[in-house]
Amino acid sequence: MRYILSLFFLLASISNARSQDTTRVLFLGNSYTFFNDVPVILTELAASMGHVVETAQNTPGGASLQGHVNNPTSQDLIEQGNWDYVVLQEQSQKPSLPYDQVTVDFFPAVESLVESIRLHNDCAIPLLYMTWGRQNGDASNCSWHPPVCTYEGMQELLTERYLEAADNTQSWCAPVGMVWEDLFNSTNINLYNADGSHPSPAGSYLAASTFFVALFGENPAGSNYTGPIGPANSSTIDAAVWEVWQAQPNAWMQYDPVEVEFFTQSTPTGCNVQVSASPYVDSIGVSNDLFDFIWQDGDLVTLEFDGNATFDVVLYSGCDVSGTITETFYSTASAIEVLEERPVDIFPNPSSNLLFLDNPTNQTIEMRLRDHRGRIVQTWKASGSTSLEASQIHPGLYLLEIYMDGELHSIQKQIIRH
Repeated sequence: MRYILSLFFLLASISNARSQDTTRVLFLGNSYTFFNDVPVILTELAASMGHVVETAQNTPGGASLQGHVNNPTSQDLIEQGNWDYVVLQEQSQKPSLPYDQVTVDFFPAVESLVESIRLHNDCAIPLLYMTWGRQNGDASNCSWHPPVCTYEGMQELLTERYLEAADNTQSWCAPVGMVWEDLFNSTNINLYNADGSHPSPAGSYLAASTFFVALFGENPAGSNYTGPIGPANSSTIDAAVWEVWQAQPNAWMQYDPVEVEFFTQSTPTGCNVQVSASPYVDSIGVSNDLFDFIWQDGDLVTLEFDGNATFDVVLYSGCDVSGTITETFYSTASAIEVLEERPVDIFPNPSSNLLFLDNPTNQTIEMRLRDHRGRIVQTWKASGSTSLEASQIHPGLYLLEIYMDGELHSIQKQIIRH
């Protein structure tokens, strides 16, 4: 059984409390960042909306994130430790390569950099810079990897892999590629440099506008700043960015900084509890009339009590966020526990071939699997506990919705891997 504690705060205020009136952003990437100087455009756009943003960057041409892992300049900048956000931008082709290559190159590089970021500032937020497909696809890899032969195919893979990397590391995401796709398909704004790969000034403004929204959650249409492209195109771009922010909030992967999950197994004399906490939670205080514990991420503890026990749960963090809630745990001897209130679990996560459904209610439930665009790609209906076939579903990050009696019961992120 799983209990989730999630306390929501104004995300922008976290950064402001941490860094007073200045938001400090480090960019680690390559020419997709330094073309037209995206950090400067971001700084000027933010200033027009009343925010002070200071930036630094290490963006050598063609650099990969694995290169930044081994780059002394990048590591020195990370070790300064005073960044509110660290933007990570991969070499433009790597996340769209075959999945087995992505799992040994892109994902591990992100994980290594995120680990280093949090080691030197446990309140810094890693922010992944989702890039865009090349205008005519990836010609250099098309012959042996057909999915990247078109812009659409390459963009689909970039979107999936960046969202999965963010989910793997509890990082935020700036979905520049998704906004780019919307504008590429619906306007005549030229987002590409003449090489069909790097951004034009409009493409760089798009990236900066997306970063602004990711950092502050404010509508950039409130600014009179037009950057290097003029008011007509900047207004269209700002509107597209804000539409993705409102319509597809999951694409931004803005994890609640204070989140704790309790995975419980009831026993005749109480229950076993495993704790999973956000990277921004230092410790969890759990107490009632009988118990007084301090738990940390990963702890596995055994509680002994009769029937059920209710606890005050207090979250402690050095990142100017905290919260309190109550939770009740049950033993198998409890006469209070009602089956209909027990959660429905679907596992494993990630999954390759089969998903297993643990449905203690025995009610018929409907499951809907949605992709990053909100499109339903698979539905199931089942009564009781069973297994669900997932081997034909395209690998990626999905949202799994669970409905009971026609009403939404819960939503979980689900990763499919083959």
